[in-house]
Amino acid sequence: MRDITMPWLPPSTAMAAVVGAGLLVLYLLAARVNSFLRTRHIPGPVWAGWTDLWMMRAQLSGRFCFLLQDANTKYGPIAKIAPNWVVCGDAEELRRIWGVRSAWKRPFWYRAFRFDPYKDNAFSTIDDQIHEKLRAKLMPGYGGKDVDNLHELIDQQVAGLVTLLETKYLSTKTEFKPVDLARKVQYFTLDVISALAFGKELGYLVADQDLFRYIQTTESTLPFMLTIGFMPWVLRLIQSPRLKFLMPDIDKVVGIGSVVKTANQAVAERYGDKPVVKRDMLGSFVANGLTREEAEGEAVVQIIAGSDTSATAIRSTLLFIITNPLVYRRLQSEIDNGIKEGRISSPITDTEARNMPYLQAVIREGLRMWPPATAALPKVSDKDQVVCGVHIPAGTNIAWAPFSFLRNRDIFGKDADAFRPERWLDIDPAKYRAMDQTVMMEFASGSRWECLGKTVAQIELNKAYVELLRRFDITLIDPTNPWTSFNAAVFIQSDMNVIVTRREA
Repeated sequence: MRDITMPWLPPSTAMAAVVGAGLLVLYLLAARVNSFLRTRHIPGPVWAGWTDLWMMRAQLSGRFCFLLQDANTKYGPIAKIAPNWVVCGDAEELRRIWGVRSAWKRPFWYRAFRFDPYKDNAFSTIDDQIHEKLRAKLMPGYGGKDVDNLHELIDQQVAGLVTLLETKYLSTKTEFKPVDLARKVQYFTLDVISALAFGKELGYLVADQDLFRYIQTTESTLPFMLTIGFMPWVLRLIQSPRLKFLMPDIDKVVGIGSVVKTANQAVAERYGDKPVVKRDMLGSFVANGLTREEAEGEAVVQIIAGSDTSATAIRSTLLFIITNPLVYRRLQSEIDNGIKEGRISSPITDTEARNMPYLQAVIREGLRMWPPATAALPKVSDKDQVVCGVHIPAGTNIAWAPFSFLRNRDIFGKDADAFRPERWLDIDPAKYRAMDQTVMMEFASGSRWECLGKTVAQIELNKAYVELLRRFDITLIDPTNPWTSFNAAVFIQSDMNVIVTRREA
């Protein structure tokens, strides 16, 4: 008895502590055994049946989306990645799971997207009724219905990006001015979404720097924040109001805190005795009944979620364009001919861009080859289900693996691993619809979780490539090392160092 007695505690208390610890260990072991037995029939890495470490290691590796793709390639369209997690790489089954009337719902993992630990937003809420009510209030703003000069505001930021490159980074025969295009594109998307949200851009393009250290902070914290989503018990502790005194106020955190303050200040102007009334996104949220607290949460989500994915789409597609000479020449030729024939304005309109077949093929192929949204985005059912012919026990999280189905040879052809926009041209309409439906899953199109920012993102893509490539030639400085790209459910990209020169007339 003396061997297990703790000298600073009475013997009876020490014994109780030992027994309690033993019972806790037995409980945790029993829970692990139970989890293993529930999903032992699902193939996957051996240790993924017993521990979350495979999944968390993948999340922190910088290759999260590619490791999920590898799991599907090795184990099939359904693969186990943790005791209570599987990943699905089948587009048809995912569309069924995401269906408007499906029995699947969003699990606790989404609470990791509470940028304020104590307030939900449209992306973090797991209550379907609250989610649907919020979406109904947000959709008129995101869709542009309630926003004056939506296209003009985006045009202004495209012009800001062009001006930045022309005035500071234009190389000539006598001047060499390398530029990290990945960073400038992110400045552009941050200014676009803030201009639409608040009626005034944050000013990244004019400042030409990471204001408030926002980008630095989000890039360093986002991988860990999303990893915590895989640890519900940690997430509950962090978001517990009882432990609030231990946590810093979100508006005092370096980087993101400044953005939160800016958002809250913009929101504060729209409420109170003498509210400012504007027909921008925030004005639409107010008009459609969002409370001040809800508006504060959504304004922050707009900036974070609305800038990173759009930036990834633009810079990755630009990388594919400038490293494929045939694609580059054909796209510039379509732009040049459109200008000569008066089919392209300056700046190009969204309608004009939609009538450019090769541009649209490039946009879709870019989204297919390098999907910007790669978080796990799991769904869960309260009842046992069958997915891809595999029994999925109730309460099992099903993540998706976009690279698995976006490189599917049955859908996109034997050269699905190649960037070839021509696959979208002159094909059977049914084939086009099948491919388009699959690629648009990046926006969760057709589901009750469809991306609210889809309209704005598509306008950005329609305008950015044309306005850059009509004016500039862009060349990678080191094709053997084109960028630094780290995947932690979203892509963190930098060092896309290029030379920008003015195109000859």
